Amino acid sequence: MQEVFYEETAALQSVGAAKTKYYVIKTLSVVSYVIAIIWLIIGVTFFPLEGNVFLNILFAAVPFLLFLGSGIFFGKVKDRLYVDYDYTFVTGSIRFSRIIKNAKRKSILVFDTQNIERIGRYGSSTFQKYVALPNKKQIYLTSNATPSDGKDFYYMTVNVKGQKYLLILECSELFLSNILRFTGRLVFEDDFFNKK
Repeated sequence: MQEVFYEETAALQSVGAAKTKYYVIKTLSVVSYVIAIIWLIIGVTFFPLEGNVFLNILFAAVPFLLFLGSGIFFGKVKDRLYVDYDYTFVTGSIRFSRIIKNAKRKSILVFDTQNIERIGRYGSSTFQKYVALPNKKQIYLTSNATPSDGKDFYYMTVNVKGQKYLLILECSELFLSNILRFTGRLVFEDDFFNKK
């Protein structure tokens, strides 16, 4: 069989707004860490050894832990604000990755086309049935509320290592046609090819 490689990106449409939010949250994260370090230095330097030691430790530790926790929280939130998603198809294997700020790549899911149960249009009646199913993990592989030019929203259900995933994609029909070559029409919704 012929080797097939196809890659597509669900790029963030509102880059300017995402960049601003990213840097605001990053600043809050850094400020939280700096305050936590300052509070720790002050707590260690001026720690009173007399009186109620438990209350003194509590007074020193609680603010430090709050600022440290908020720094970690803001650090995780910022990585969700400026995100593109890569869809890679390589001869029957599909790889989804998250690209944070055009710099960091994190793999989300890798599976073969034989793991695909169903592909269809986002919002269809079949999609609603899959949403209602218990014990499935729903993953949005787009940061956009409306699809980019030449793309549309689709869903894909897959079973990987005993876990069922409901994936929401923003991709072109070309990406789906590459999958079609390895799966056949049976994995697509019954009326998928009749609708436009």
